[in-house]
Amino acid sequence: MIKKGVLTIIFAVITTLTFAQSHNVVNASIALRNEEYSEAKKYIDEAYDTESTSNDAKMWNYRSKIYLQIALKQGDLDKNAVFKATEAHLKCLQTDKKGRVVVRKWTAKEDVLAGMVQCGYKLFNQAIEEYNAGNYKSSLKHYSAIFDIIPLDEEDQLKRGNITKETILYNSFYSANKMKDNAKSKELLQQLININFNEPAIYIHMSSILIEEENTDKALEYLALGRDMFEEDQGLINTEINLYIKLGRTSELIGKLGEAIALDEENDLLYFNRGTIYDQQGEMANAIKDYKAALAINPSSFGANYNLGALYFNTAIERNNKANATSNNSIFKKLKKEADGLFVKALPYLEEAYALDSKDKNTLLSLKQLYYMNEDYAKSEAMKKEIADLK
Repeated sequence: MIKKGVLTIIFAVITTLTFAQSHNVVNASIALRNEEYSEAKKYIDEAYDTESTSNDAKMWNYRSKIYLQIALKQGDLDKNAVFKATEAHLKCLQTDKKGRVVVRKWTAKEDVLAGMVQCGYKLFNQAIEEYNAGNYKSSLKHYSAIFDIIPLDEEDQLKRGNITKETILYNSFYSANKMKDNAKSKELLQQLININFNEPAIYIHMSSILIEEENTDKALEYLALGRDMFEEDQGLINTEINLYIKLGRTSELIGKLGEAIALDEENDLLYFNRGTIYDQQGEMANAIKDYKAALAINPSSFGANYNLGALYFNTAIERNNKANATSNNSIFKKLKKEADGLFVKALPYLEEAYALDSKDKNTLLSLKQLYYMNEDYAKSEAMKKEIADLK
């Protein structure tokens, strides 16, 4: 009889405790409804920390709503609110044995998904804020949490806000790079390369890290891979050429391009790339020859038109400066005549580059100066206005 009595008492205590903890969930829901987020947090945390309700569907249902509101409206209550809200929303989307969302009694699946998307936006915006504040590790943590949300975003609401796997990986790279975490940076860049992310800079970033690690051969491999993907990207071309120059291997690159041209004489990009090398090395005659060869094949090449126009323009400026620096009248006249002739040659190529891409700032700046020097002030002012409109 004594033992039965003890059991009855213990059962009554357990029942009371369970009821009390369930009551915490109810109190949390009431506080949420009244927008008393501090109170709601206190009650839902007690329920979360108690074994009998720590994995209860109703607890997760209200925890998701409470912490989302805290993250959105009263972040000072809990700096990790958005992470807790995200975890809770993911828990809410778990299904029972019949495939039904576990919180269906209290919240429709669509509403849970809507809240989860809000978590995604909040994580992304906070990641940017943390990055701008120099908290790169925290920024990376926020970006990483979004990966759990993206597969469940059935209506691509995050995608419409440009929050995609690609953008998260790319932004995460910048955080890892700021932390000087080369291993993580390379991992993120490789993921972007594997999914053919449409950004030439990822190959330049990868090469920079490899150069820092003194793995120049691998750096050149990635630059070549990038050029295969983005044949006309000037940044990639210049980075590759500069690396070959730094290594004292420009003749090797010129040789490779010469071999490639012999096999494919109608490939304007090969002439353009070789012309760019000659240009950077100051071999003006060879550069002009290759740029013109590229334009003979493809007159609509922006790069060849701009580079040839810029070569003439920059050489003209150089001649002009030398003319102004001399006190010898005959030398002055000779240099001035050469400069004027080169300015004339530069104009049609730069105007063609402008016709092909009217938003290129370097082209606009060159034309503004060239028109001014030709005393065509109306056109110079027009270029000046277009430059201002770009900002």
